[in-house]
Amino acid sequence: MQGEERAAIRRDLARFTGLSETYLDQADLRVTPSRFYKELLRDRSLTVGRLDSRYTGKDYDNAGEGPDNDPSFYGIDASYTAAINSWSRDTLGFKTDREYQSIGRIGGQWDWRIGGRDDNAYLNVAPYIGQALRENSGLKVLVAQGYYDFATPFFAAEYALSRTGIPQDRIHYTYYGAGHMMYIRDEDRHKLSEDVRAFIRAR
Repeated sequence: MQGEERAAIRRDLARFTGLSETYLDQADLRVTPSRFYKELLRDRSLTVGRLDSRYTGKDYDNAGEGPDNDPSFYGIDASYTAAINSWSRDTLGFKTDREYQSIGRIGGQWDWRIGGRDDNAYLNVAPYIGQALRENSGLKVLVAQGYYDFATPFFAAEYALSRTGIPQDRIHYTYYGAGHMMYIRDEDRHKLSEDVRAFIRAR
């Protein structure tokens, strides 16, 4: 790709991503997620969150290639630990000296390969959802999406589930003004609860 075609793509990418045309050109129009989190607000010495891009963080080194950590994870992680410890100990009366891990390495040893693909393949379960919908006429799917989610980016589910052979009339999409865990935002927690109840009752 040369000349005006590349320039047009670079302009569009800059408009859609918020990254500068210079940076996009230097990255050969291919920006990894980690680079995006680091570069988007670099001029303000901030990184953006992966689980929820509404969260920002400050790194030790602003000139680095990628963020030190995910600010949307460490911004909310402690509240999960405090909540489960309070509920299990105070409400349920369960006492233990074991440490609660909100996100652990349990799945690190799992074999994520599907159909003989290599380890670096994008895990796409849409064909299996399509098969289940075709084989079970009573099955319906609710897809809840946060606008600020980079872990499972917004609109990726709609794109994956819009393929041939996937019955569209039994897939329902809902949208939220937060990220991957939309329930951390009060308004979205209530909306998600209402959406799930409405989805179940509609059967």
